[in-house]
Amino acid sequence: MPPMMPPGGGYAMAAPGNLASPGMRIVGGLIDVVILVVIYGISAITFISVGFQAPILLAGVLSVVIVVAYFAYFWSSGGASIGMMPFGFKVRDMATGQYPTMGKAALRGFIWTLEYALTFGLVGALGWLWMLWDPQKQAIHDKIAGTIVTTS
Repeated sequence: MPPMMPPGGGYAMAAPGNLASPGMRIVGGLIDVVILVVIYGISAITFISVGFQAPILLAGVLSVVIVVAYFAYFWSSGGASIGMMPFGFKVRDMATGQYPTMGKAALRGFIWTLEYALTFGLVGALGWLWMLWDPQKQAIHDKIAGTIVTTS
């Protein structure tokens, strides 16, 4: 009897040929940014329409919570955010080959958010660009969370 596959996407470890293209990962990330801006805009309009005026710090925290929740849900449940889906990319745990746990996906999403917020500075840009020369094509958010992005 063959062994049962664990939940979360199986054990498809990355061979060098099935690591996702850094350029297409950036395109997928930009798609996610557009989706998140729309989600945040809708939530901000909703709060304003009911008369809730959030201080800037609360609005910033809400923004981070929305982004982290979005990525944690999609990466842990199906391995891909909406922006990654058209390219067939999957986020995988380096140790197991499975989709990351909710906690690991949330950590990756939080670091992704920091990189995005700092993109126009050296730190954020390096976080994203790191995958261009890394042998595993990992950005800093992948390194910290222990993930890779594959094409399957």
